[in-house]
Amino acid sequence: MMTKQAATLMKMLIIDDSLPYVEALYRDVQRLNIMLRHCGSLEEAAEFFEGPESASIVGVILDVKCMKTRRQEVPDNSFITAAIKYFGEKASHLPLVVLTGETDQYHNLKELYEGTLRVYSKGRDEREMIDFLLGEAKKLDSVRLRQSFHDVFAVVDRHLDREAEQELINCLKEMYNPDFTVIKNSLGCMRRLQEKVYLALNRANSDVLPDRFVAGELNIVGAYKHLSETGKVERYKIIDRFAELIYKITSDNGAHTPHSNPKYPPTRYSVQSVTFAMLDLLLWFGKLMDDLPERKTQAAS
Repeated sequence: MMTKQAATLMKMLIIDDSLPYVEALYRDVQRLNIMLRHCGSLEEAAEFFEGPESASIVGVILDVKCMKTRRQEVPDNSFITAAIKYFGEKASHLPLVVLTGETDQYHNLKELYEGTLRVYSKGRDEREMIDFLLGEAKKLDSVRLRQSFHDVFAVVDRHLDREAEQELINCLKEMYNPDFTVIKNSLGCMRRLQEKVYLALNRANSDVLPDRFVAGELNIVGAYKHLSETGKVERYKIIDRFAELIYKITSDNGAHTPHSNPKYPPTRYSVQSVTFAMLDLLLWFGKLMDDLPERKTQAAS
């Protein structure tokens, strides 16, 4: 029985045509805070990887013999070669393992993929396989950063979208990068995150942030001043100051190109300052969203 607890929820993809096996593995790995996503064919997996949830996958499990298309009724021997090629091109950063339920095939595959892929035997090696996938997943930027800033990502998970999650990961990953192009991109990323905060507030309750601030072009200055004036933010305190700092630095150096080069251009330390200010803004945003009453709706006439 698997008992070791993972620090945060991790999603892994399994491609296998045996639903009873997948369901049993799903129940077992839930204890490790792992959520399995299941596809019965490579075609379904490719469609899944075109969607937004693919960004949260941290490992892939391949049955050695499975269907390449959803229309097939018999497992295809060429599946494993096609699947390895697909994930090598589409998600080469993800840890990938192969599963087989046949003893002879297991030994042949172990020899064939020696030094390149881990091969495991169904019904015997699940603990070893999951331990390997967890160990490799923890090396991924997305997992490492989610664990380091778990309170902030919890807010993003509850109240923002996958795009915001990826923006935050990119900003955190690059905040020590001294390259000027990366600095500009990171500041632009922070500006987009700030915009998402105010748009989400308006969608949640337009009494808190009225539609006039988001109609047409988003009025960030008007939005954060309104929140201060109505007491949602303490005037001249941390969040009030940080909202202004994020907006002004990202506007001057990230979101818009200045007409002339500034005497003191932004550095990686500028990015770090804005990034940490954004983390505080997100924590404030999460608390406000959690405490908001539901948006009022007009009764049908």
